[in-house]
Amino acid sequence: MKGTTIMKASNCSLLLSTAALVAALAQPAHAQPQQKVVIGFDGSYPPFASVGADGELKGFDVDIVKGVCSAEKLRCELRNMPWDGIFTALDTRKIDVIATVAITDERKKRAAFSRPYLKSPWAYMTLASSSINGSGDALTGKVIGTVAASSLERFLNGKMGSKVKVSTYDSMDAAVLDLDSGRVDAILGEATQIQPAYIQAKPGTYKIVGEPFTDPTYTGQGQGLAVRLDDKALVKAIDSGIEALIKNGSHAEFTKKWFGVEMPPQ
Repeated sequence: MKGTTIMKASNCSLLLSTAALVAALAQPAHAQPQQKVVIGFDGSYPPFASVGADGELKGFDVDIVKGVCSAEKLRCELRNMPWDGIFTALDTRKIDVIATVAITDERKKRAAFSRPYLKSPWAYMTLASSSINGSGDALTGKVIGTVAASSLERFLNGKMGSKVKVSTYDSMDAAVLDLDSGRVDAILGEATQIQPAYIQAKPGTYKIVGEPFTDPTYTGQGQGLAVRLDDKALVKAIDSGIEALIKNGSHAEFTKKWFGVEMPPQ
């Protein structure tokens, strides 16, 4: 009798253990604890990323990243940092993703990229009173300001050579301050950034000179998110999230919200 009781208790314990194991295996993958994904932004680059009055990051890329994290159920942390140190932060694993990066062949040697989600031409901006017309001859001998350690700086040094003097800054805001004071004659930036952030924000103060342009070597294949070369699983998740935002119309809504017009993803 005692042996029967012990056997029944053992069988009951075995059934409970088996049931617990089956229940655990049945849980969806995303219910398991997930590694935090840290995304680095240059918060001095509106309308892509800037810091609001509440101290929180906001902008087109912020909305894109939040949308991707939500779609892929990623546990994300958004971190503001200077652009000139952002690739080092990726290399040293202080962050896992860089937002707002022009995808170029040169950069592909250093990082892996998501699919493009925006294509933005570049443009020169001057004070509204400037006589510069944006042509190469008109820019000869001028001081051009732009963001340090950027594709914009590489273009000026690589294509404009000795024709212009290049002055670099930690942020586009700093470059524009020197444009205001007359220390630079023009700045080179992304048309989708300087148009809403400066020209529309201060009507009659600035203007775009010449036609916006692209150069595949420097402007690249579009804007994307950069991750470490060996992080293929994260690239796959980000690509899936971007595709979801395009299909559900969120990407179009974000471009209208931040740029004033609907823009294609590439």
